[in-house]
Amino acid sequence: MARRGCANPGQAGRARRGSGRRGDGAILSPLPGRIIAVEVREGQSATKGQKLLTLYEMTMEHTLTAPFDRTVTELKAFAGAQDSVDAQLVRLLESAGA
Repeated sequence: MARRGCANPGQAGRARRGSGRRGDGAILSPLPGRIIAVEVREGQSATKGQKLLTLYEMTMEHTLTAPFDRTVTELKAFAGAQDSVDAQLVRLLESAGA
């Protein structure tokens, strides 16, 4: 069963509001694992709830979704990469024209 989220368990509430502590739009890894799918690319618009990427840890897939409508301005994830807890994987910011 896949879980959905966009931040580590201690930050889940803040991330769902789309602000994060600093309001920087960073999407952090909630667990160590392997990135098995990346569904977005830099410069692409992402809508709230859109799948950004999928992590695999032990026997569980964890889907990270966009907490709000924004543009992917930074993508540090790629399929096959290992990540660690709190690693920044994606950054979402309002586009300049919004």
